Amino acid sequence: MSDVTIDQSEISEQLKASYLTAEDCKIAASVLYQAYHDDELFKQILAYDSSKPAVYEKKLRLLIREELASFWQNHQHLIGVFADDNLLAVSCVQKANDALAADRVWHWRLKLMLNTGMLSTNQLIEKEKAIHQALVAFPNCCFISLFAVDPHLQHQGIGRYLLRAIDDVVKSDDANYSAVFITRDRYSALFISEGYHAEQELTFTKVSGKLFVKEKVVNG
Repeated sequence: MSDVTIDQSEISEQLKASYLTAEDCKIAASVLYQAYHDDELFKQILAYDSSKPAVYEKKLRLLIREELASFWQNHQHLIGVFADDNLLAVSCVQKANDALAADRVWHWRLKLMLNTGMLSTNQLIEKEKAIHQALVAFPNCCFISLFAVDPHLQHQGIGRYLLRAIDDVVKSDDANYSAVFITRDRYSALFISEGYHAEQELTFTKVSGKLFVKEKVVNG
């Protein structure tokens, strides 16, 4: 497990940010599933039906599993926050100048299509392409694809700790910016407090969100 060195001021000394190992990915999938279970954008894309919640939940689990596998296989950044050996938070961060999210390799598309359906797959791909097109104005940018804190452990500074770990990753990538797409307003305050600015509003399948961008922190 490779450590991510970050400034730990104002953060609990019990926490530690590290790159995930293959063994961590199963627990990471659980943390992401809990965090994104009620996300309206995923509900729209995966055709949530209140009369058949199990179908949606199965699709969401498969989507998260394939997303983690794709990031792992393509050597993208998978970052976790731990207390001892317990994984509390996780983020998938696309490397700067990498086409992974904008143009998925064929086997990822095929697996996703078999698991979630052609329409859902196409909507996911179009969403990613639209976001990355908007990021053209911010060259050499790392994109936070997924970001989650265990829902039972929120409001304890863990999300802030994870964002500061991502700052360190952005520096190590020699990137100029980091960015994230947020559909739920209640999460915006954390990113704004860490230096992110709303740059553009985007709408997918009737769900609107904002693209937030942060310029690389040179000092600190």
